Amino acid sequence: MNKVGLGIAVVGIVICLIGAGLFVVSGEGFGSLEESRQYEGSDGEMKLEGYAGGGWLIVTMEGNYSNGKNVVIDGGASLKQEDCDLVKNFTLTGEDSQEYFIPTCDNRDDTTEDGWIHIGVICDSDGKYSNQTKGCPDGTYTWDTNGTLINVWDGEELEEGFIGALLALGSGFFACCCGVVVLIIGIVLAFVLQEEDTSQYYQSNTGTGSSTNSGAKGWDEQTDYIHREKKEEEVPEKSEIATPEDKNEEKKRSGEYELPPPPEL
Repeated sequence: MNKVGLGIAVVGIVICLIGAGLFVVSGEGFGSLEESRQYEGSDGEMKLEGYAGGGWLIVTMEGNYSNGKNVVIDGGASLKQEDCDLVKNFTLTGEDSQEYFIPTCDNRDDTTEDGWIHIGVICDSDGKYSNQTKGCPDGTYTWDTNGTLINVWDGEELEEGFIGALLALGSGFFACCCGVVVLIIGIVLAFVLQEEDTSQYYQSNTGTGSSTNSGAKGWDEQTDYIHREKKEEEVPEKSEIATPEDKNEEKKRSGEYELPPPPEL
């Protein structure tokens, strides 16, 4: 298998794991939306702090929009008439006896059919949902909803958490798709591409080297043989070193002569 293809496949697996991690993060993000809930109940007291000059609270109630999410009129969804009439009777009274709940029968943001509808807003100091720019001083507020169950959510936390969870979900899906594509490419390359066979190259180099070495060795042996022959020619044999003739020659040169044997009678 080709090593480059294997490396690409490993990268694809890593990208898929990153995508899976982003899916987990998105799930945690959607789960953390519950933390933005400030109140759940009916006809009770609610304590607010930090909404005097910024932020807003969204009030929801069980129900469905009159046209659903598929029919958006003027950029928003409308409450059913009976729900709108009911919501207009809700009150949220502060310690100063002023009204702080603002009913909204038409909502621009929430057009999803999840069984809960936006029925109003509180502490909308920036005028996000209504023309009333009224913050909520820190204190305790009293609800009167005629026994209807409502939930109150921090608008900024809900919006940021929802957007973050959606981004993580989209990024995770994109990463998984890219990771699968890269993984498939790596697997294909790993099986299709052939690695260069270097064994023949090494064998040829080894053969050339051995032939060169054998030639050099043969030449050295031939040279040694020639030198050996010359040395053998220069060194006389032992039989030629000491002979009787050479001894007589030396005696004659020194003046010594041997007497001939006496005649026979």
